[in-house]
Amino acid sequence: MINENMSSREMLNVLLDEHYANAFKAKEENRPLGWVSSNFPQEFIEAMDIDVVYPENQTAAISAKHESMDMIKISEELGYSNDICGYARTSLGFMEKKDSKSLNMPMPDFLLCCNNICSQLMKWFENISYSLNIPMFLLDIPFNNEYDITESRVEYMKKQAHDLVSFLENISGKKFDEEKFNKVCEVSNETARQWKRVERACYHVPSPANGFHLFNYMALMVCARGKASTAKCIEKYADELEQVIKEKRSLFKGEEKHRVMMEGIACWPYLSHNAKYLQSKGMNVVGSIYCQTWGRMYDNFTELLKSYSNVPDCINLERAVDRRTDIVKDSKSDAMVVHINRSCKIWDGFLFEMIRRISENTDVPYVYYDGDQSDPRCYSEAQFETKIDGFSEMIEELKKGASYENN
Repeated sequence: MINENMSSREMLNVLLDEHYANAFKAKEENRPLGWVSSNFPQEFIEAMDIDVVYPENQTAAISAKHESMDMIKISEELGYSNDICGYARTSLGFMEKKDSKSLNMPMPDFLLCCNNICSQLMKWFENISYSLNIPMFLLDIPFNNEYDITESRVEYMKKQAHDLVSFLENISGKKFDEEKFNKVCEVSNETARQWKRVERACYHVPSPANGFHLFNYMALMVCARGKASTAKCIEKYADELEQVIKEKRSLFKGEEKHRVMMEGIACWPYLSHNAKYLQSKGMNVVGSIYCQTWGRMYDNFTELLKSYSNVPDCINLERAVDRRTDIVKDSKSDAMVVHINRSCKIWDGFLFEMIRRISENTDVPYVYYDGDQSDPRCYSEAQFETKIDGFSEMIEELKKGASYENN
């Protein structure tokens, strides 16, 4: 249990520990436990008090603690290609091994999958369903090839929501309570409001936070946005950052010479190396659509569904450019550091053109580096350092008035 005397980091650790402890308790008590994709509408699950965990959270933790390669080797030995998502290979390897030194999770009794992140999630979860012989519900949210989300798409999602409720009722043996669902939506909106306070605080010059710290809190935003305890934790974090601003200091160690928008999913196996080397050059991450994603707010059920159709991997090029352009401007970023993530094909598919347009819109330079969200073989520390060294020099020259073109 958390209390108001705790720091937000202490609250975060307690709540994440409780999240996984509750999952193991559900298995011990023979309650159904689900594995869920990260951008699945959690409001339905929370409203029915169904126990779930999130494989993407687990694989990120396993990757950050340098254990992902053990799992990836297992999945590749089973025949899974190294071209598929690193999260999937890590998760499928864990499913075979059923044990992790970094972060353990009990095996699922059912699966909830949403393809608003990518279509590969469907095959990942289908393979789990087939291997464990358990039911899976797929909520189909197609990629938005238009700028705005059309009414026909909303109606398509609404019809699936009815099927989702029936599936959850059958799994849990409980009836769906609309009043409780609305209450969960209120809590989720409050959590999002507090997350937006955190985001706005980071936009302050200088930023009160080291932007990499937000990745820690993001784990809780993925798995428990609908819980009042999460809203309290994020509110506490926002309060702490605002207090740091009042005291005219920063949790970023050293001088904030350059304000950076970080583009892409975190390179978890080398996150510490990313953070420390950027910090050594005075570069602080002050904006990221990856973090911004979890601050979704809505006024009604239609807007709720639209919010799940508006995640970074589900929007067209023009909307993707506009959202990131706003982040660069609002965060007063003077540089962009872009992760070319071998795992995330849909994200990287139009990333080069997207970044080119954002740079053109904002006159902000950028640098790419190669990596992967889970597979450590795709990243070179020396390459990253060489690129950041050159980029840092370029930014310094730009600030002196020199003229450069991005390469």
